[in-house]
Amino acid sequence: MKKYNFIFFVILLFAIGCEKKSNEEATNKLNLDTTIVRLPPRLDYTKYIQNVPKSDSLCNNEIDRAKSDLAKYDGVYVQTICFGCDFKPYEEEIKEVLKKKKFKLGIQDISCVKYEGQTEGCYREYIDLKMKAKYGENYKSEIENDAEKILIKNINLNNKIISIYDLKDIEKPRILTQNIIIENDSDTTIKTDLPVNKKSSHYLFIDIGFIVEKDGTITHLEASNWVNENGINEKYKNDLINLALKTLKKDYNNWKPGTYKGYKARIQNSLRISFE
Repeated sequence: MKKYNFIFFVILLFAIGCEKKSNEEATNKLNLDTTIVRLPPRLDYTKYIQNVPKSDSLCNNEIDRAKSDLAKYDGVYVQTICFGCDFKPYEEEIKEVLKKKKFKLGIQDISCVKYEGQTEGCYREYIDLKMKAKYGENYKSEIENDAEKILIKNINLNNKIISIYDLKDIEKPRILTQNIIIENDSDTTIKTDLPVNKKSSHYLFIDIGFIVEKDGTITHLEASNWVNENGINEKYKNDLINLALKTLKKDYNNWKPGTYKGYKARIQNSLRISFE
């Protein structure tokens, strides 16, 4: 690839340097065979699921599954599972709401692999179409709102733990101890007298998980990941983990508590510890 980039650069210089040649000639010399790739329009599921080709067996099978579930239950709420899909902090509470309504939790898997002529998502779209017709356009948000109310109740009364990744920036817990630096909300460095290899070309760090309690202290510290490139510092593993746990408990034990929708909550957090 570098070779072709260099050739292109030389041609470009040559074209600029040829003052006697017309702009049209220079343009012709630099003319590249460029193909513009246009993304296909988003599929209109509402129309498509009304008349699915027989050859699209994936979509037809998903619609059959959707019809079967709708016949067995009063309703279906579909959760989409895919790489990169967001998960709501009240997933468990949604199950509780669905149980009361006698609704089923349906699963729509979306694969990263696509097959020509086969359409994914028909289960979800067919369910959504029928549920809106029966319960209204906002049926899904109503379920989620009920679930979130239960979550807030669980936060207040049952001390439910919330992941820091489910919080807005303004809601996240913040370290209050002076002279403690946490970069990007997750990276910090502590000092050690151990003769470890600290070359930047060799990765050495520990991930420590913990809970920031409602009073700002941290509990349930646990080393969840140890990265020691090439095994150079392996003999110091236990000492470094113990040092990290001890330092966090001593120097990182004063936080502004995290909140969820304005309510103080126990927050599952983690820090990546490097050494200097």
